[in-house]
Amino acid sequence: MRASKIIGSIPLAIITAMPVFALLLRAALAQHESMPGARSGGLNVGKPAHFQIWRTITLGAYEGVDAYRRALDLAGIKIGEAADEILGRPAFPYGGTKKDLKLVLLSAADLGVEAESSLADVYTRARQVGLELCPAEVGLQLRLDYRNQPPGEALHIAMRPVATYRGAPAVLALANFAPTGLLLIGSDGRSEFMVPSTLRFVFALPSDGRLEAMRDDPQIVSTSDVQ
Repeated sequence: MRASKIIGSIPLAIITAMPVFALLLRAALAQHESMPGARSGGLNVGKPAHFQIWRTITLGAYEGVDAYRRALDLAGIKIGEAADEILGRPAFPYGGTKKDLKLVLLSAADLGVEAESSLADVYTRARQVGLELCPAEVGLQLRLDYRNQPPGEALHIAMRPVATYRGAPAVLALANFAPTGLLLIGSDGRSEFMVPSTLRFVFALPSDGRLEAMRDDPQIVSTSDVQ
């Protein structure tokens, strides 16, 4: 049985127009704003930085989308509609072998975003300090591993966007919102999506293997380019 579905895409412009989700968003942002240093000048963009590893996960424990869906369902984790759509798309890759990956958790403010900046700019700033986009599979494995996520928290996976059936670019996000509990949902993956400085992202540290490359071109694509 596929995991239960809920409303899955959470671009901020839509959330703030919906009273229930607006309350959840305010709670999440309040938590982010309380983080020490969240309003600091950010990292020294243009120079490699040293990062504190937030978590280490192992990819490849599950073989493909159906195995992940079964695991999420058994864990009682809800999957949003947009997230459920992109999990099975050809553009959503799954690894064939096990591989450990070190993850870093940063807010947009930590990367030097003072107010709002586009998603493409946030990804570019991350590349400039030595971070990489996560393989898409990270969102699934991290959702299964991160069971003690604080209530009200929402984390966005820094990944190459994947199009929904309607062609909307989406990325994965992990949330713990009452009364639903742990969620795997889709969020706005457009390159022009304006990111508040308080939004937090999961990035990958470079490894021996090739990830979703953060090269000179961070591979943020417009709506018309996503397949």
